[in-house]
Amino acid sequence: MKTTNLFLAAMLSLAFMSCDDSVAATELDFNTEMSADQMLQTMEFTSDSTSISEAERNGLILMREEEKLAGDVYAYFYEKYALRPFTNINKSEVRHSDAVLRLLTYFGIPDPALTETGKFTNPDIQALYNKLTADGSTTENALAVGAFIEEYDIADLRKLIAETQNADIKMVYTNLLNGSYNHIKAFTRVLAGRGVTYSPQIISIDELNEIIK
Repeated sequence: MKTTNLFLAAMLSLAFMSCDDSVAATELDFNTEMSADQMLQTMEFTSDSTSISEAERNGLILMREEEKLAGDVYAYFYEKYALRPFTNINKSEVRHSDAVLRLLTYFGIPDPALTETGKFTNPDIQALYNKLTADGSTTENALAVGAFIEEYDIADLRKLIAETQNADIKMVYTNLLNGSYNHIKAFTRVLAGRGVTYSPQIISIDELNEIIK
């Protein structure tokens, strides 16, 4: 899915039912995900570092900024609302972004990510960051933005996995995809605990239900 299309999708209103602020938020256990992410930080890549297609190169550049987008948005919302899911998932997104950086380094691709939080090389991702942080004007809106970002990642990662035959890239993307499944479960469960039903905007409701069951 093109970033520009995702930006257009983000323009849609975040649709969900009314909520009860008195309901305590629930969280998922991220221990298994952390173990997988830690493995990514130490694994040895074995593919030919000089053989990578233009599409694979562009995909890695995109995912590096998309993972930074997720982490930066969650850091912004944690600063604003102090909800633990935002800081837990932010830490995971930082590990995911670092895993993509390892691939960029391995294949000799310059890192597009800027060090400043909330700043991006890709203008579409910059505009999306600005829009999503503005959309999180309430706690429930912010949590729904989090679920939307995970849909965003799921759609792109599925596409990129299908398009590559490189074992190292596929393995990293698959780990990131599993992480996004875990994250969207977390966000939708927190929303459900507040009486909110999240309506997916990119994947189908059947796909969402299959992920969060």
